[in-house]
Amino acid sequence: MILMVQGHLVDVTLAHMGIAAKTGLLAVVPVLGVTFTRYASRLANKWVAATILGGCTSIADALVHGSHYPGAYTEAALTGIGAFLFSIALAYTPVGKAIDRMAEGFDSR
Repeated sequence: MILMVQGHLVDVTLAHMGIAAKTGLLAVVPVLGVTFTRYASRLANKWVAATILGGCTSIADALVHGSHYPGAYTEAALTGIGAFLFSIALAYTPVGKAIDRMAEGFDSR
C-alpha cells in the first residue's frame, strides 16, 4: 500500500486498502497451503519462509494491479522485497520468537 501511493500515506484510500488486502490474501494462500503438506518443516527456517513469502507477494502484486513505477514488474518486485524484509524483521521480535518455538514442533525429516 505504501508503494502504491509512493510513500504519501495521506493519499491512501479505501481502494488502496482493498488492493493491498487482495494482494496479501493471494500472497499468503500458497504459503498457508504448504503448512498442510509434508514440506511445512521447511518454513521453520525464517530465511526460507521470508523468501517464499516475498516471492508469493511479488507474484500476487503483479497479478492484482499494474506498476505505478517505470517497468511492468518494478512495484511487484519492490513489494516482494518489502514483504521479505518485514518477515525477517518480525522474526527477531518476541512474536517471531514465539512463532519459532511453535515451529520446533515440526518433524524436520
